[in-house]
Parts: sequence; C-alpha cells; structure tokens
Amino acid sequence: MLEDMKPKRKGVDWRTATSALAAASAPIVASAEATDDSTAFNEEHKTVISSTAMRAPAHQTNALESDGSLQFWWFDYDEPAPGTVRLVGKVRVKNEQTRVAQIKDGKKVEKDVPKFVSATVVVKTIKRKLYVLPKTKAEYYGGEVDEDDSDDEDDELPFDDVEGDFLDDAKGKWNLKNVSSTQGYVKRRYAFGIKGVPRKETNWLEVTCDFPAGKRGESDIPIDAGGEQYSHVFGSTATAFERFVVDHKIMGPCWLNISKPKVNKGDAFSWTKFEAEVDEKDISPFSSSDATAPKDVPRLTVLSLSSRTVVHLKENKREIVCAAARVWHDVDIDDPTPVEHQGSSSKVFVRNLFTDFPTGFDQQVRQHQGSPTFALFKAERPLLIQLLDYISRNDPDVIVGHDFSQLDLDVLLNRLRELKIDNWSRVGRFRVKGDKWPQLRSGWNTGLLAGRLLLDLTSDGSKSLIDSTTWSLTEMCETHLGIAREDVDPEDTAKFFDNVHSTAAHLKHFVLQCEADTYFQMAVAAKVQALPLTRQLTNLAGNSWNRTLAGNRAERNEYILLHRFHETGYIVPDKISSREKKAQIDKAEKKKKKKTRDDNGEEEPKVEVKREKYKGGLVFEPEKGLWDRYVLVMDYNSLYPSIIQEFDIDFSTIDWTADDAEDLDKMPDRAPCDGEPQGILPQLIASLVARRRIVKGLMKDKSATVAKLMQYDITQKALKLTANSMYGCLGYEGSRFYARPLAALTTFKGREILTRTKADAEGMSLNVIYGDTDSVMINTNQTDYAAALKIGEDFKKVINDKYKKLEIDRDAVFERMLLLNKKKYAARKVEDDGKGGPGEVTTEIKGLDMKRREFSKLSKDASKDVLDMILSAKATETVIEEIHEYLSDLGEKIRNGFKPLDDYIIHKRLGKNPEDYPDAKSLPHVQVALKMKAKGLSAKAGDVIPYIFCVPPNGETTKTAQAANAHHPDDVRRQGSTLKIDFEVYLSTQVLPPIERLCEHIEGTEKARLAECLGLDALRFKSTSLDVPEREFKTLQSQISDAQRFADAEPFRIRCRTCGTISPFDGILENKAGMLSEHGFFCGNIECQASLPTPSLAVQLDLQLRGFISRFYEAWLVCDEPTCGNRTRMMSVYGKKCLVSGCRGAMHFEYSDAKLYDQLLYIDTLFDIERAIGKVAGGAQQGPVQTRIEANRHVLEQLRRVVTKHLEKNGRRWVSMESLFSFMKVR
Repeated sequence: MLEDMKPKRKGVDWRTATSALAAASAPIVASAEATDDSTAFNEEHKTVISSTAMRAPAHQTNALESDGSLQFWWFDYDEPAPGTVRLVGKVRVKNEQTRVAQIKDGKKVEKDVPKFVSATVVVKTIKRKLYVLPKTKAEYYGGEVDEDDSDDEDDELPFDDVEGDFLDDAKGKWNLKNVSSTQGYVKRRYAFGIKGVPRKETNWLEVTCDFPAGKRGESDIPIDAGGEQYSHVFGSTATAFERFVVDHKIMGPCWLNISKPKVNKGDAFSWTKFEAEVDEKDISPFSSSDATAPKDVPRLTVLSLSSRTVVHLKENKREIVCAAARVWHDVDIDDPTPVEHQGSSSKVFVRNLFTDFPTGFDQQVRQHQGSPTFALFKAERPLLIQLLDYISRNDPDVIVGHDFSQLDLDVLLNRLRELKIDNWSRVGRFRVKGDKWPQLRSGWNTGLLAGRLLLDLTSDGSKSLIDSTTWSLTEMCETHLGIAREDVDPEDTAKFFDNVHSTAAHLKHFVLQCEADTYFQMAVAAKVQALPLTRQLTNLAGNSWNRTLAGNRAERNEYILLHRFHETGYIVPDKISSREKKAQIDKAEKKKKKKTRDDNGEEEPKVEVKREKYKGGLVFEPEKGLWDRYVLVMDYNSLYPSIIQEFDIDFSTIDWTADDAEDLDKMPDRAPCDGEPQGILPQLIASLVARRRIVKGLMKDKSATVAKLMQYDITQKALKLTANSMYGCLGYEGSRFYARPLAALTTFKGREILTRTKADAEGMSLNVIYGDTDSVMINTNQTDYAAALKIGEDFKKVINDKYKKLEIDRDAVFERMLLLNKKKYAARKVEDDGKGGPGEVTTEIKGLDMKRREFSKLSKDASKDVLDMILSAKATETVIEEIHEYLSDLGEKIRNGFKPLDDYIIHKRLGKNPEDYPDAKSLPHVQVALKMKAKGLSAKAGDVIPYIFCVPPNGETTKTAQAANAHHPDDVRRQGSTLKIDFEVYLSTQVLPPIERLCEHIEGTEKARLAECLGLDALRFKSTSLDVPEREFKTLQSQISDAQRFADAEPFRIRCRTCGTISPFDGILENKAGMLSEHGFFCGNIECQASLPTPSLAVQLDLQLRGFISRFYEAWLVCDEPTCGNRTRMMSVYGKKCLVSGCRGAMHFEYSDAKLYDQLLYIDTLFDIERAIGKVAGGAQQGPVQTRIEANRHVLEQLRRVVTKHLEKNGRRWVSMESLFSFMKVR
C-alpha cells in the first residue's frame, strides 16, 4: 500500500489563502441577475442578442485637451489594412475620477484616482520607405568595382537616370502605387550581410510608396530585385508598424501627443470607449523634457480567466461547463501592494450537464455571501453569452490565464463559433464586420485578442520569469505563493455534475476551485513582476508589449537595433523568412566553397559536408573529486557584452562579409585599432550598462519608498536582461541581424581570455580545478576564510589590470565541493557576514540529476540526502557507512509502500507533438501523451508530461523502464485502479544511477555495493560497472560459474494442458518444483500434478526458443544511460550515439547475440545429462539424480535435440580460424 494515493501539497490550504479576498472585493454589479441568470437564458433554442449590437455608434468620451489635441497612452496595436496601424491604449476622461479600494493594515482604504478608459487611435497614410542602391559607372559599363572608391561622385550614375529606371520597374514590374522619391540622393551607410554593398557612407535613392495589398503578392518586390542602373532594394519587407515606431522613435508603451485627432462620431469599429483617426504626421511621442507631458502610467484593468471543460465523446469536442473571471479595476502595475489587498470582484458561470444540478446547489449559491457571485444556466450557449458580456462590460486591458493561448482560448473560440454567438469579437477589442469568423488554428488564435494584453503563465515569456519544473499551476502556487492548490482529474469533471452520485457541496467545492484559480494566476504573475518587467523590456527595445509577453526575445533585440541603426543613418537588413535566410546562407556558402575549389584546382565533391556550428565557450576538463578546502569561483561580469565593448566588435567596425571572416588564425587581428569610432553595438551595450549602474546607485537611497525601490529593481533587471541578450542576435540564425563571423569572433575571444586567465592563475601558483565559459574555480588550499578571500582579491587585481571593459570578480566561495564532471557539481556555498567572515552556508547544485525533471521526487530526495552526507565534514568511512544504512532503509520503505504516490512521478517535456514522433513506442512520455489525447485531453509540443512506471499486466516486475508500462498519475490514483507502481524499476533506474554518480569519486563503495543495499541483484550491476580498462582483464565466460553467466537468462516455462498453470523448469539438478521424477514430467501445481506428455514439452520448448530468436531479430536498441530510457529500432547514421537531446549515452542492442547465445546455452544445460552427472559425482545427490536421469534419458535426449538444432545454427558457436589468422602466411 502506498502511504497516500491522494497528492499532498505543501503550503497554506487554498481555501484559507482565498478567504482574505472577500474583504477587498468590490463587486461591480450587485443585482438579482448576478446570482441567477437562468430566468432569461434557460429556454431551449432561444436566440439571445447582446445589449451591444454588431453595428452601433461609437462611444463619445470627453478626452480632448483644450487645444483640441489628444494625450494617448498606447500599449498594443493591430494592422487591419496596408499602411494602417490601429493603436490601442488609454485616454483620461476629463473632470472625472474613479474610486479604488485596497487593504492596508487590515483595513479597507479607498481613494479617488483619475479615470482612464480604453481608446483606439487609427493611424493612416503610413508609407513604405525603400532604399535603392545605384550602380557605379564601373558596374554599369561592366568594369571592375572598387568598394573603396564607391563613394566617389565621379563614379556614380546621374540621379535622374537611376530614379527613372527604378520607377519604371516599380510601376511596370511590381505594380507599386503612389511611388515618389526624394529630390536627390540621400547619404546612408550599410554594414550587414550582403557582399558588394558599400560599407562606407554612400548615395542612395529614397523612395516612398503604398504598402502592398497582400503579403508576398504579385505587387511585392523580390528580395533580390535589381535593374539596369541599380543593384539592390532595401525596405521591401518592413511592416507598417515597424516603419511607424522606428520613424517616430516610439519606444514601446508611452504617452503620444496627437495634434489633430478626428474623433469618430459614426459607427464604432472597435469595442473601446473612445475612437479617433489621425494622420501619421500628426502623432509623436512626448519629449522627456516636455513639462506638459503626462508623468504617470495609466491604471489598467486586469481580468483573470479560468475554465473547466468536458469532452463530448460522441462529437469528440470540448465543451465549457464552468468559467470563472476575476477583475481588478484601475491597477497600478508599479504598486507593490499584493493583489489580494487590491479591490477585485469575481463571477462564476456554471451550467448543468445532462441532468439537473445536484439537489440544493441553487440554494447554496444564492445564500453564498461576498465574492464570487454565481450565474447558473441549463445550456452552454447562454453561459458563453453572459461570459462574453461580462468580459465586454469590464473591458479588460490585460487577460491573465494559465495555458490560455494554447488551450482555453482555442476551446472558447471554437465553442463561440459552434454555437453561433453574436458579437464574438468582444473577446478582443476590434469589431468584425458581419461577425465573420476567420480560420481558427490551434495555438495560433491570439491575434483575435488584439487590443488586450495576454499574460499566459505558460508562454515562453512567462517561463523565462518563472522558475518551475512542470509549469503547472499547482507547482507555481506551491513554489511561489506557498499555497497548496488542489488538483482535479479532468476525467472526474463530469462526476461533480451528476445529481445522483454528487452533492451540492461537492459541486460548489469544484466551482470554487475554478474561481480560486483566477486569483492564483494573478498572484503568480504579480509575484514575478510579469507586467512591470515586460513593460520595461518593451520600453528598452521599442517593440510591442504583447510580443514581449509572448517571449519573443529575438524580436526585442531586433527592434532595439532597428531604432539604433536608424538613428545613426544606417540602412537595416530586410526581414526574411527562415527558409529564405537558410537558402541565402547555403547559396553564399556554396559560392565560397566553389571559389576555394577553383583557386585550388579541385573538383566539386559529390556529397556536400554540412558546415559546423561555430564553437561556443571554453570548458576546462575538471579535476574530479571532493574538495574540502576553500574554492573560489571567479567570474567575468557579462563576459560576451564586455568582449564586444573591449574589442569593439560590431557590424560597422569589422568587414564580416569578407571571404576569410571566420579564419581563426586571422581573428585576433580583426579588432579595430584604438582611436577609431566605436561601433553601434558596443555603444548600445555601454549605454545599457551605464544606465543600470545609475539605477543601482539610486537603490541605495535610504529615503526611497518601497514602491520606488521596486521600480528601480525592475528597471535594473530589464537593463541587465537586455544587455546580456544582445550577443544572442549575432549567433541566432533566425535573427534579422544574424552575423556568424561576429558571433564566432566573440566566442573566440572568450575562449582566449579564459585560457589566459587560467595561465595567469597558474603563474600565481594557484590551482584551477575547473572553468566554464566565463568563470574559473580556484582551489585556494586554505581552511581560513580570510586567507582565501585575500587570494581572490590579489588574483582579481592582476586580471582586471589587463583590460578596460572586462572585469572579473568573486562570484562565490565554496567550503566543500563535489566536482563530478563538466557542468556537474555541488558545493557548500559560504555567504559573507558583512564583516569579512564566513556567514550563512547554503548548498549550490549545478547540472546534477536532482535538477532534471526526468527524475522523480523519490530520486531527488534520495540524492539530496546522500549529497548532504557527502558534503558534511564527517570522515569518509563514516559517510560511506551512513549512505549504506540510508539506502538499505530506503529500499525497504519503497518496497513496503511507505512513500507517497507523488514521489514516483517523472516529468518529461514534449519536443514536438506526440503523433510526430517516429519511435513513439519507445518513449514513455510520448506513450502517455498519446493516451491523454485519446481521452480528449491536451498534449502538445512544449507540454511537460507526468508519468509513473507500473507493473505490466502479467504482474511480473521489469528490470528496465519500458514505455508501455508508463501511465499518467491520475490513472494510477483513480479509485478502483488496478495499476501498481513497479518499485524495482524505480530502485534500479531512478535511485541507484544518480546516487552511484554522486559516490563515484568517494572511496569505500561501488555500484554493486550500493545496489545490494537497495535490495537489488549486485551481480547484475557489478557486470555493468566495469569500465573500459577493466574489460580488458575480464574473466572468460567459460571460466565463470553458471550462476553468474546465466544470471539474466529466462527459464523454460512449461504450461500444463490440464490446469493451465505455467511453471518454470530449472533443470535436472535443481528440480525445485519436483517436475521431473523417475516416472516422467509432471505439472508443478501441487493440486494438479498431471503428467506432461513429451510431444507437448517439445513443442513448447521449440516455440520458446523461436521466441528468443525472434526477439533478437527485432533488433531493439536501448541507451546505456539508465535515466534516458530511449528505445528504438531505428539505426542512427551517427553510429552508437544516442539521439535524445542532452543524453550522452551510447546505443546498444537490447537483446544482443551474446544474450541469445547464453539463453540457448542455458536451456541446453537444463537437459545436459553428462553435465548433470559430472556435477553430482561423488556427492550425496548422485543417487537420486542418477535415478531420474536413467528413467527419463530418452525424453531428456529428445528435448536436448530440439535445443541443439537451434544452437547449431548460431554463429557464435563457431570460430573461423581462416579469418582469425588471415594475417599469417604459411611457407
């Protein structure tokens, strides 16, 4: 029995945690309709029309200034038509205020604040801007081109000729509309990836035109466009939004000054409270020095949404049975007040399912006091109508959810479409004419929320902020809020609505759980400061806030560089698709290789070798073992950004399009000399670092309020994240500013610096035991803390004196350290007490198994306990003894079921959709994901799948973790489930391997001994623990005992035709079950003991032997890394390398020819008469054995001939002496 099948969560009970919300809640609507909407919506097939019709006049809000201008704070956008951008944001309502409520010191406090409402501003007449590079006269007339003279005015073609040539192509070839150009050439620079484009300041033709009607339509300009008098055209792929924000220097959400707004007084085109149109020239951001500019960020309305669904099995569709929404009005996202102390209101929408609600449920919800209010329905359609109306009335600026964009939103939209709900577009902020539905694509429907920010806790953006293993809401509540959220099996949802087996209390409990999630989602988002931090990141980059929330870091880097290069007069590279970029890279690479072959007179190879990825950071080979003296971790602060500044690595300072740009021998000479102007990228990083230094200085102000300190902290985090991510745009192939040579140069300098650092340390007689990318670990050989710090300070001074921008500093001090491998170590980290002495001690773990989600809590807890013993100051002998005792006790507890079910859950992330895996049968998490999908549950790429290994249906435990035996935890804990956890699998694959790795360098134990302590077969693990040198001296199989040689062999199982019992026959000698007597073979079942006929024995034996041979020819491959679990029949072109991401194991045959041969030999020994007689000769058993043999000699010989027939065909039985000695010649 397991200790508890129901999961126990750490933290405050969820009901206690949400009880405080009632005091701060301020319901917006307190009417009878709020608690029961059934009166108006429960008639079958009744058409319900929303209070807001599809076509309605625009709202009229007094928001204009006295001079007719408009102050508008924008945060999202949409591009509905070519050259048009619809900005969504907030405007202040003149002479109006609103009241907000908070809980302070246990009391409800209310205050009046300026009233802001949602607004849409349509920016029209945005023009496309193209830059055309004129050909030089030499190019035009077919001569040689000298880039150094490309700016020579005598060499350029006349402006009128170039303009005429381009305009003819623009109107004739590409059908561009409203094309016009400047009166003359403009000066611009170019520093990017196209070879042949001058890098110096050059004359360019600047052209404006309308945006094309469609994406990549006939009117679009080809990416490689050129004409008789011009060679390149840039700017053809820029969007209207990009042109707008870059030209107007709009850096993310900010206040905009609109001088001539045209307030919409006709039909509304959005669901916002204010609408206006403006020409592009009449809009601009407020200057930082403008005294009239609004200072504060408007308060936002935030709605947290949660829902529960059931799967309609006949139609294979999800239906919504319950939805909950909690709204926070007028939220100051920079205010550190906890969300539970800010005024909010919530509402729950519930429908019955198949039958009426459980008796008394209606009455219970009517009597419910405070938040939430309830709305009950008899069908899904009225529920969705009221939910949509609730969203529309509260008009949220931000929607918070968990797995919302990939699941909840898809279900909601599909149900709105299926049930033909009017005005469905209210989920977003833009009306759709005629309520026409676009094509819905699973996971790609967030565009329909345009105008509202989406904060999904499972998006890539949120995952970068939230430290989590599974990113489940339950785990987030436990780790970030200290709240024990209660999980509900999705398959049990329908049971709560069954009025026969469920009760009103159970259903209310279920509904309140759904409502509680709305608070949990917002609380987690506030805890990690998701909204203020992403806004700051967007302000630094100058892109869209919604894109930052979604996690598009590459786009943030792209926009910050777009703004900076535009300011400095550079033409930026066009944004092209990954497919086009790959084609360009391959084309350039082939051209480069062809030139090299032509220069060397080589022929073109038949097979092209794929270009290797450039080298990354340097990692030193670690000096493995347990270090018991102080170890200093000396770390370079922001190494790659500092290298970019130190060596002025930039698009503009290094000609990275040269043929030898990646020549490692020339790399050190490529950095520009002192005195040259600093590049754009180093300038940008330097400004970010300087700004962060200023902000960190402000944080030391003791008079700063808590709110100010939080703002400063968020700002410095945003500056740090942005500066550290700038290097990434160079080496990421999907980046618009991809520059492989610059990325390679940066990492080359990093490797060079780390090598020098190690040499400098050794020059000071210091021992560097490990180093990784930007840090070195130095064994000080000191037991005195102050002496160790002194060594670090001396080393720091020596290194920092060598560089201007690079700075090394002490990152950590370890008093004891277990160094296992590259990127794998654990240590006791000592914090400074502020007086130069040792303070608090914590454990730091990097890269060990206990940090990976593929290991269960059972494995992690055991590893942690063993690690604590190893890192203790006790003698090695004592530690080893404690580990052995601990493992013996652990093995007993596991087998006796004293560990809770949750401890056995393993998690693994899906790299792609489960149905896309070619070898799904060998992957446990994929098998479980497929089972989930078969039940109508969600399982898609990026999801973390939980599973537990159970005993197979035959009831026999397995020695390896097989995918077919993996099951979802809910299936195991479900009432009435017959699934039982396979404890042996966990002991051998989850507990033993990580602990063996921890103890690998500790004298006094080995894997076989650890296995024995856990109650496993020591012989099995002793044979696999041999390393390569030991195998050379391994005993020949013919010289080891049968018990060792045949330890893994399967017995010959004989089935009785009378009773059906299957009994193992263990040979003439053992005969433990007494199946062989002087009267023949008999059934092993004592109650049966029927005679077993020889033909039946021969047929069963032959079938089992053929089964072993068939298993060999199936050729299953398994990974030798116990924690990997990869099992496949696909032979890799990479030889024995395991192809599972992150695994360093090697593949080998699960059932090898050696195993098959040993299996056949073992069966042969069962009937070998001469062998049996020889073993008992002169012993006490000689008489009984001899009697059995003589009585059954004919049967035993007949059965042995069956085995011999197969052995004769086995290749391992024969040795070809001719091939073995083929190197010798006889004379």
